[in-house]
Amino acid sequence: MKRFLNTPPRRVAVPLLLLGLLVTVAACVPDFLVPDSDWVVIQADTHEPTFKRKTGMLIKPREISALVKFDSSCVYDIRKVNKDDYNKVFGVGFMGTANQPMGQAPHHVDGVRIAWRWNPQKDQIDLGAYVYVEGKRITQELGGMRINEERRLAIKIDYTNKTYTVLNGPPITFTHNKEIAYKNGLYFGGTRPAPQKIRVMIKYR
Repeated sequence: MKRFLNTPPRRVAVPLLLLGLLVTVAACVPDFLVPDSDWVVIQADTHEPTFKRKTGMLIKPREISALVKFDSSCVYDIRKVNKDDYNKVFGVGFMGTANQPMGQAPHHVDGVRIAWRWNPQKDQIDLGAYVYVEGKRITQELGGMRINEERRLAIKIDYTNKTYTVLNGPPITFTHNKEIAYKNGLYFGGTRPAPQKIRVMIKYR
């Protein structure tokens, strides 16, 4: 009984993980139902959109890319947040039972995302990699973008060499053999929610 409570066997864990994935996908609002669908909005005092946007299931993704633009809503008072926290643009989390504690999000075990935060000193959006490998977080600082600049941002996944490459930065080695992933959408935080309404353009097409 103790083993079941603390570490569910594979026959229990797999259905639970798949159920969580289906819930995530089902909660996503498709673009055709949203006015001005290229833009993803996070309301003040929340971490993510009320209904998830631009997410879904992927099988062995090799590249995730989108044309991204941060508008003036992304200029926020860093005194109202943890200034060292990274927000997230998009990325993927990998599903599977290996090294997957119950109750922990899969993308916090094996996942890769593009991160961002406002930098008032440089008057830009700082960009970075935000990666988890077997539950250990790895970050990289990878330059920045100006407000209202449009740029295609990309994550590349090499399953042969087991590396993530975020924004053409240095490769980050991963260890998993998982092939089922789900796409993460826009997220503010870190520890603190958005201090104001935040809008980011994310165009996957």
